[in-house]
Amino acid sequence: MKNIMAISACLKRCSLAISYDNQLYEINENIDAAANLVWLADNFVKSKNIDLGNIDGIITTSGPGSFTGIRVAQSFAKGLALSLGLPAASASYFDIIESFHQAENFHDIGVVIKSEKNQIYYKTNEEMGVSDPMSVSSKMNGKIVLMGDAIEMIVPHLKNKIPNVIHITDFRDAKYLLNFPHYITRESRIHPLYITNTNYCSKSNFQS
Repeated sequence: MKNIMAISACLKRCSLAISYDNQLYEINENIDAAANLVWLADNFVKSKNIDLGNIDGIITTSGPGSFTGIRVAQSFAKGLALSLGLPAASASYFDIIESFHQAENFHDIGVVIKSEKNQIYYKTNEEMGVSDPMSVSSKMNGKIVLMGDAIEMIVPHLKNKIPNVIHITDFRDAKYLLNFPHYITRESRIHPLYITNTNYCSKSNFQS
């Protein structure tokens, strides 16, 4: 696919990126997503003289993160894709973080993402879920390369088990979704990634 639109939103942040005619256009604003995402996208597209009729596909986030922000972004992406007759897909923040260092050929990666109320979303090769920092640290063995924005929350509990940590804080920028054009097919769908403290995951296109 040549021209792709990516959409990401948290509660108070909107991020849009478009790969168009081999150029990258992006905008990131700290504004309320529910109230401003559609307005921001409309102004952004018009200011860059982008013809939505030439867009080939749309991708957005599946999570984990703010339920409201993710659903706002997904609802907008679904509506836009339906109106334009385009395929659409979603990629998780786990996918994005892991992709940053795939070139390093890391085999054992632990991804940790900040949640609310002193909780952490996590993913290892064996499982994913959400839990408190101490419980998450117990799941990380000494061979894991730890990546994400919640590292400082579990490092005090690790007892020097982790040989390598990589702090990644800007993974919610929509431009990183443009690295997953292969997720967008005529059969792909947009789904939220539901994670609970029982490690249950449903309605996602989560891919390891």
